[in-house]
Amino acid sequence: MRNVLCLSVCLAALGGNVQAQSLREIEARNAAAHALEDVRRDLLASQIEASNAQERARTDSLLRGLEQQRTNSTLNAPSIVIPPARPVDDPVRREAERANAMSRIDQLTQEALAQSNARMRAIRPASEPKR
Repeated sequence: MRNVLCLSVCLAALGGNVQAQSLREIEARNAAAHALEDVRRDLLASQIEASNAQERARTDSLLRGLEQQRTNSTLNAPSIVIPPARPVDDPVRREAERANAMSRIDQLTQEALAQSNARMRAIRPASEPKR
């Protein structure tokens, strides 16, 4: 209520005669403008504070839910966890796959280079006369 009253007084002071006749009127107008700016800053600060409080509450609620899920899953989980079986890794097969991948990369690189070179050759130099 105090902010609304101050705001209305400030607006009334600002809405008066634009061409102030004396230094006191100018000072009063400036004081009203400063008071209006202070009220605006206070309102903005209270809005930011409320938004921050809501965000903190939302985050706390989310963290509580996650903690509860973790606790429930820990209680329901079996005590012994058997990791999945890993396939036997054949070093010869792995080297063959790596060699194939490298040759494919080389092939793609050469194709991209050839396309780039073809585009560069298609560009007519500025020094070449127009036909």
